[in-house]
Amino acid sequence: MKILLYFDWAGSRKELKEQDKRIQKSCEETNVQYLGIHGNMNQKWNYCWLFDASSFDHFTEMTAKVPRPPQITHYVTELLIPVMLPDEHPNL
Repeated sequence: MKILLYFDWAGSRKELKEQDKRIQKSCEETNVQYLGIHGNMNQKWNYCWLFDASSFDHFTEMTAKVPRPPQITHYVTELLIPVMLPDEHPNL
């Protein structure tokens, strides 16, 4: 499943780069696929990290290894769950 972690950042770009490296390291340790940090066109959020994990529990295992810094003032996690459409219903 794809997981989007939208967040606002109240620190410097150097601090963000350091936090991003910690996230990448935790992803490597837990086999969560790191798909990058992205700027967000949505007015609500500054940035979005994108991950691919086998489950939400797998994702939380990764995030538990990285303390949330005070520079992340707030965040929201969005799960994109694959939809498997049946072959016998081509109109769905």
